[in-house]
Amino acid sequence: MPNFTVAIIGAGLGGLAFAVFLQKYAPDVEFHVYEAAAQLTEIGAGIGCQPRTWYVLRELGLDAALLKISGNGEKSELALLYRKSDQRDGFTFGNSETDKKNYTFHRAELQKVFIDHLQERERIHLGKRFVSYSQTTDSDGGRVEIRFQDGSTATCDLLVGADGIKSSVRAALYAQLAEAARKAGHEEEARFLDSCVAPVFTGSVIFRTLVKPQPDDKMSPEALNRTNMMMYCGKNRHIVAYPVAQGRVLNVAAVVTSPELEGTTYQGPWVAQVPREQVDATFKGWEPGVEEILKQAAGDSCWKKWAVHSLKALPTFFDGRVALLGDAAHAMAPYQGAGAGQGFEDALLLGQLLGQPKINRDAIPTALKLYDEFRRPVAQHVGAVSLQSGQLHSLIAPELAGVTPEDSASGKAPTRRQLEQIAREIEGLKEWRNYTTVEKDCVAAIRKLEDLLP
Repeated sequence: MPNFTVAIIGAGLGGLAFAVFLQKYAPDVEFHVYEAAAQLTEIGAGIGCQPRTWYVLRELGLDAALLKISGNGEKSELALLYRKSDQRDGFTFGNSETDKKNYTFHRAELQKVFIDHLQERERIHLGKRFVSYSQTTDSDGGRVEIRFQDGSTATCDLLVGADGIKSSVRAALYAQLAEAARKAGHEEEARFLDSCVAPVFTGSVIFRTLVKPQPDDKMSPEALNRTNMMMYCGKNRHIVAYPVAQGRVLNVAAVVTSPELEGTTYQGPWVAQVPREQVDATFKGWEPGVEEILKQAAGDSCWKKWAVHSLKALPTFFDGRVALLGDAAHAMAPYQGAGAGQGFEDALLLGQLLGQPKINRDAIPTALKLYDEFRRPVAQHVGAVSLQSGQLHSLIAPELAGVTPEDSASGKAPTRRQLEQIAREIEGLKEWRNYTTVEKDCVAAIRKLEDLLP
């Protein structure tokens, strides 16, 4: 008989990682994954894994399978170079020490590895769009009832929303928190809780595509056959390009930032197909290596524009027996390549807590309290510095406030010294990777759990 039951809403990378961790650390727990889509597909393209994220994936026992699909093969060395590229004579002005050890993957291939490592795939239920939930108090049995769009229901002891940035679970959780605040006469608090539901526009859009380089011969542009990660920087825009799928494909993300639009409501669809001419015009006049990459993007339908949104810092990741995980809890801008990795860290810590011998259905709220205590500050800090990193990649900084796109394109400004300082500031924003580890957080959380439970 299972110790307790867990329902996971969302079969994206975070939800599947959590399922695999439950399978490993909490074998006596029954879990089911409910996905709204009729078939499993992973949106997005490339994903990077720094040492912290790689540790989590190794804990899942996936390292051998993942090395076979890594963009840089089985080598962890993937240098990141910063170039000044919005001028014809571009040049390198820095490199990243913190990103040297880095694996890259295609998201769809990574998702397949997770699914392949689930022992019972029938635990994934497709076509189940979450609508709402209700939970009884512990004195009344402490159960959660879930309602789906097709009219069906499910009951569990723990509900985990891993349903992405537009999370319906987050909307339901914060609606209930706001309603409770209003009933208690705290209208200002209720309005704040209501405001936690909707994602916030960051002021940036990203044009994404995948480029398949030609075989490495004299006709193949050098820019398409790199074994490192490139950050092509210009004023108010930048391009990041790196290999995925064992080097067979180049992941390209071209970013345009309008700082004055941060926090406004984005007009139009968040994801839309755009003609290649729009991208070419946006980066016209950039160095030849960038033009080669854009030229090789095949067809008129290969570019998609993404409006980059994030979440405000939520005051809690849980309520009672309901928790949020991954983008549902802390969706962030992608400029440190850490968004998915933070979701994996959520999955690891929560999975390990739920697998502890002292955890039964009555102790679930205690485990969630510790999950929130240890994961929320880390994930929200990473989200904040990721947004700052993206602005620096696009040469947006107080010391460059007077530099116009025209100044930058002409090569008059910024100076090389200013660019080298920007590179140092970018590296400084990644210091969190060096002075903390998710392993230590897990040990500390389990130790505190032991102290709290008799």
